[in-house]
Parts: sequence; C-alpha cells; structure tokens
Amino acid sequence: MTNFAQIKAVAFDKTGTLTVGKPTVTEAVFADRIDQAEAAAIIVSMEKQANHPLADAIVTYFEKTEKIRKIEQLTVTNEIGSGLGAVAGTKTYRLGKRTENTQFTGLMEQQYRQLEAQGKTMVVFSINEEVTAIIALMDEPNEQAASVIHYLKNEGIHTVMITGDSASAGEAIGQRLKVDQVAANVLPENKAEAVRALQEAYGQTAMVGDGINDAPALVQADIGFAMGEGSDVAIEVGDAVIMKNDLSRFAYAYRLAKKMDRIIWQNIFFSMFIVALLVGLNLFGMMNIGLGVFAHEGSTLIVLFNGLRLLRKLPEA
Repeated sequence: MTNFAQIKAVAFDKTGTLTVGKPTVTEAVFADRIDQAEAAAIIVSMEKQANHPLADAIVTYFEKTEKIRKIEQLTVTNEIGSGLGAVAGTKTYRLGKRTENTQFTGLMEQQYRQLEAQGKTMVVFSINEEVTAIIALMDEPNEQAASVIHYLKNEGIHTVMITGDSASAGEAIGQRLKVDQVAANVLPENKAEAVRALQEAYGQTAMVGDGINDAPALVQADIGFAMGEGSDVAIEVGDAVIMKNDLSRFAYAYRLAKKMDRIIWQNIFFSMFIVALLVGLNLFGMMNIGLGVFAHEGSTLIVLFNGLRLLRKLPEA
C-alpha cells in the first residue's frame, strides 16, 4: 500500500471504469438499398454471441425498434480488437470497428463522420466489406469519475484514459472528465505497452480496469486496481479490487496510502532520533539506566500510538 503513495501516473480504462459501462444506441443508419429488417436480424444474431458490453445495448435497441425476422443461426468468430465476423453462403458479414478494409458508399461515410464527431462510439455492419449499416452508441461517464480525476490532478498525478474507441469518441469523454491524456484506438494487446510507456515517462504507474482485455495492463502496472463488477480475470490479476464499481474508493485508497506512508516515515525518523540521542548522551556520560529505560520504552509507546492513528477512518473528500 505504501508503494501506492508514490505513484506518478494513473491509467484508466474507459468503458466500465470511467464510464458506467452501459452504453445505449442513439442512432442506427442503414444504406438505402438493403432490407433493414433482414440486416437487423443478422446484427442481433451476431451480437447475441458476443461478450462485449456494446452487444446488449445493440440487441435491446433492435429488438425494440425492428420487427426481427427469424434467421438461421450464424457461426460467429470473435476478431479480437476489431469485432465479429460470420460467413453465410457467398456473403461475409462483419460487425465492429471500422478497419482499413471497410468501404463506404454514398452518404454513409458522411453520416459516420458526423456521428463520430459527436463523441459517439461507432459500430459498422458490412457485407463483403461494404458498409450497409452504422450504429452509434453513447456511454455516460461514471458519476464519481470527474471528482476522482480532479483530485488526482491536484495531487500532481498524470491521468490517462485508455480506450479502443476512435480519437474523437475518446476525446469527447476525456474533455468532459478533464483527463490529462487520451490514448485512443488502443488494441487490447497494446494496453500493457501503453502502461509501460507511462512507467518510462513518469515512473510508478497504477492501472484501473474491469475487462479481460485489461488484465495484461493490470499486471504490467506497478499497482493494478480491478473494478468489482468487472471480469473474473481482471479481479484475479489485480492487486486490489474496487467494490461496487465505486471509483471514489480509488481516491480514498490513495489518501490512505499517503497517510500510511507519512506515519511510517514519522515513526522511522523519530525512532532514529531517539536512538541517536541515547547514544550521544551515553558517550558524554549523561545517561543512566533509569533514564535509558524511560526514553526507550516511552519512545516505543509514542511510535505505537502514532501508528494507531491509521485505525481512524479518513473523512470523505
């Protein structure tokens, strides 16, 4: 815990950590030439086999707004860092982030850019790499996130938000929370590298995350905090767990670590002073057994009572 008091930077995962992790679909745009009901059915079929937090929001939205046709079960492959893929006959379906192979036609790219500029998380559905639907989602910041970021910045700690979202979507949340840095378009396998870069630039770094993808970064960090409602893997590899996803507990833990660090050094310096004082008095012949016992045992009690101050709960910030 005392190492925690020495951190110089904190990296936060975005979804589920700095945000509530329950995004909602704000818009769904389809290309003119496709059957919307059929496309919606395919999207729902694919997302029901996904484990990403966006999946539930997308399924809920289409099941409420579209009359979903029954469609043959698709075999879906999880393409880590980019989305989902499926093949049916001569058609290849992709659902996820925009990639280098993604092809827009007509007004679809213009609509994509407009929605992305609003800071929304974008999901594209393509058939044979041609975009036929755009889904925009928004995830609201965690209600404690802004105050925690503000506190850490006042303590001189560099704050970073790591996200796989686009730069515009990441910056939109980052600006609302006033983080020092936004690392966007970070693939899951690169999160640990992002933490390593912070360690090289700033020194001791903490990582806060909740997902399977955050596990390597939690291990790489000097101190890893897992959100209590996150994945079992993140909780297992984290050095500490923030229960009930209450981010204010992270700031409280830092304050407690600082208090512990301060008390430990107070006790060390006081003990060294007493030892040096007793040795000095003894060298000058000014020490007797009674005074020595009194000073030694008295200093022990002072150190003990000073340490007991850790039992006193810190006031809420």
